[in-house]
Amino acid sequence: MISSYASEKLLLTLWVGGLWAIGFLAVPMAFANLGDVTVAGNYAGQLFTAVNFLGLGCGGTLIISKLIQYKLSVKQLWRFWTLVLMVAMTLVFSFYLQPEIAALKQLNWQIEQSLVERFSLLHDLSKNLYLLLSLFGLALVLSTDKQPQVLRAS
Repeated sequence: MISSYASEKLLLTLWVGGLWAIGFLAVPMAFANLGDVTVAGNYAGQLFTAVNFLGLGCGGTLIISKLIQYKLSVKQLWRFWTLVLMVAMTLVFSFYLQPEIAALKQLNWQIEQSLVERFSLLHDLSKNLYLLLSLFGLALVLSTDKQPQVLRAS
C-alpha cells in the first residue's frame, strides 16, 4: 500500500508541478524575455502541449490505478472524480482549445475583428480552465485517500 501511495504522490507531483512551472513560470518568462510575441506564443503552445501529454499520461495512470486499487468502487472518492475532471479538462485543452487557437494564428487573426474576438474568447477560456486545473491539482497533491490512523494509548 505504501508504494501505491508513493507512486500516486510522485505522478501527481510530476503533473501538477509541470502545470505550475509551465503556466506560471516558463510561459510568463517567455513572453517577458523573448521579445517577439509570436515566437513567445508558439513556444508557449509547445510547452502547453508537452505538459498536456504529461498530464494525460499521469492522469490516465492514476485513474486506472485507483480503479484497480478500490475495485471499481470509487463513487464516493472525491479525489477520483477530481482526477477524471482534470483529465477531461486536459483533453479539452489538447484536442479543442490548442488546435483552435493554432488555426486562428494561421489565419492572421489580428486583422479581422471577428477572429480577434474568437481568439480572445478562446484564450480567456484557456487561461481560466488552466487556473482551475492547477488549483484542482494542488488540492490533490495536498490531500490523500488514506484514512487517518488512530493512535492508541498503550
